[in-house]
Amino acid sequence: VSCAFNQIVNNVAKTYYRWERPVPMVIRLPYGGGAGAGPFHSQCDEAWFTHVPGLAVVAPSTARDALGMLKAAIRDPNPVIFLENEILYGKSFDVPKLDDFVLPIGKARIHKKGSDVTLVSFGIGMTYLVKAEPELRALGIDAEIIDLRTLLPLDLDTIVESVKKTGRCVVIHEATTTSGFGAELVTLVQENCFYHLEAPVARVAGWDTPYPHAQEWDYFPGPARVGRALI
Repeated sequence: VSCAFNQIVNNVAKTYYRWERPVPMVIRLPYGGGAGAGPFHSQCDEAWFTHVPGLAVVAPSTARDALGMLKAAIRDPNPVIFLENEILYGKSFDVPKLDDFVLPIGKARIHKKGSDVTLVSFGIGMTYLVKAEPELRALGIDAEIIDLRTLLPLDLDTIVESVKKTGRCVVIHEATTTSGFGAELVTLVQENCFYHLEAPVARVAGWDTPYPHAQEWDYFPGPARVGRALI
């Protein structure tokens, strides 16, 4: 995707702002590791595009959401970056059998309600949280899990409402920690929920290295690392 970065950022994203001409374009981007593709094909690009006004950035975690949000993206008059995690291509999910199933862009989904801590993620990060949740429950931690689904525009209201209830928040993503999208989420939670927080907002993310060929699973913010962040 970096080969087309100039056209996406300097042309597609700015056309409506400069000339009031809509750009009804959907750019589907595979991202993320786990397939042994190494540093060139496994990196996570969401922070690049959420930095650019004029783009919507979508990152579904299930086939159901991918179906409904892809239809919404195609009908949107504005450019949409549609992130598709490579590992999720090989997973099976239930999909509604409806003639016209559409989900709104910009609305998060509460995967599970809870009272002790808010866990926020998207894409493959939701897989880690779903796997970690039974272990957390066994430790007596009742986690509320939020699937962002859309990174830009961000459904901040759902996050804030949850954190004000739980008093704690952990953000999970696969991209490198430094300047990753999680840093933006941490800042927004701190700004909007400061007097409700019982502990600092934490991040569980990838390491600040190029994506490895070997031992990829050690790079992931998997269930074990999520659990350690909560203890």
